[in-house]
Amino acid sequence: MRLAAKIQSFSELARAKLATNAGVVAAGNAGRLLLQSALFIVVARMLGAADYGAFISVTALVAIISTFAGLSCEIVLVKNVSRDSGKLPAYFGGGLLSLALTTPVLVVVSVFAVSFVSGAHISWPLIAIIAVGDLFFLRVNLLCAACYQALDRVHKSAILNIGFSAGRLLAALLATLTVKNLDIAHWAYFYAGGAAAAAIASCIWVVSDFGMPKWFFAKEDLHFGFHSSMQSTLYFLLRDIDKPLLSRLATLHAAGIYAAAFRVADASIVPVRALMYAAYARFFRHGRRGIRRSSDFALRLLPFGLAYGLMAGVGIELFSFVLPKILGRQYAESAEMLRIFGILPTLHAAYNIGGDALTVSGHQSSRTRVQACSAGLMIVLCFVLIPRYGVFGAAIANMFCHGVMAAAMWTVVLFRRQRDVECEASAVP
Repeated sequence: MRLAAKIQSFSELARAKLATNAGVVAAGNAGRLLLQSALFIVVARMLGAADYGAFISVTALVAIISTFAGLSCEIVLVKNVSRDSGKLPAYFGGGLLSLALTTPVLVVVSVFAVSFVSGAHISWPLIAIIAVGDLFFLRVNLLCAACYQALDRVHKSAILNIGFSAGRLLAALLATLTVKNLDIAHWAYFYAGGAAAAAIASCIWVVSDFGMPKWFFAKEDLHFGFHSSMQSTLYFLLRDIDKPLLSRLATLHAAGIYAAAFRVADASIVPVRALMYAAYARFFRHGRRGIRRSSDFALRLLPFGLAYGLMAGVGIELFSFVLPKILGRQYAESAEMLRIFGILPTLHAAYNIGGDALTVSGHQSSRTRVQACSAGLMIVLCFVLIPRYGVFGAAIANMFCHGVMAAAMWTVVLFRRQRDVECEASAVP
């Protein structure tokens, strides 16, 4: 009977609008993935392993810092507009204002972070140019896409995300055609320029659909936005800190080899992200009723995420044999790295679904603590394992810490759920 009930529940979910939205986002992300994969191949081949390692060590640190740009204004927008669509112009304008205020400070932080943490020796103006592309223009595009995500118009948010990737790919192709000996110094300008063009186009589209933004600052959402930014920072810290640390504790070439393998594994997570992206607004609606409702919804999503993760892992193992042929001989060692990353999609699905159940039900601090402990463990293991085992040490640290975070996240979800059940039982006379 339980099995039949579960099958019926899964069928209902597949017929729901969420499944349709997830399919739209997955299709959009598939197009985006193709563009990003083409961009990855073009950039990795044209820069070479050492310069690619330097570039990734910079963008990885900027990605960690960029989560504080606008204090997660795109998530704040989804939270409020998904409940009241009339607030969209105010929260769109507030998001743009927050990004404009936070970007200058975070650019300075990025310059110092790269100088002290990464082994890449890049001038500060180039670091600043790369940082502006990701701290401001990328986040503007995410804010524009969030306007449609909040209204369950995910087909348009998918188009904006594809457009951003297309802008950067066109910039890379233009760079290869116009610059004879392309290096990281030249690529930085094309990288930021492609992001700027795509972000401007996204803003024009949002304004044409919803009107001009209203300059509004949501003080009541500062606490929520800060915690969301902190969670994202800890996520990117766990995901990406190994790359700049590899460039400092090992070599830029090792960082490039490692980053190429991780980029392929990370691309395989796109369908899981599509499911989470499509479900995010609905997660918030369930979360208004507490952790019990949000965890029920999470448990319905979990089997789909885990099933895909297992299939993606098999695909990663098979793809590892052709990776060196695509990127060139200098990336031959990336194939061995890629095989270690085969479990990453499964772990990603587990901890993100559980983490979102906590976020939407008011338990952000619990999620933050789990991510903080996992990120701290990641840094410690990198310092211990990289000097001794190089790229393999970084890969082992990465996978182990992701596994710890997935297990801890669901332990907290089930603990909070049980407490809520007990409280409801005790409240009944």
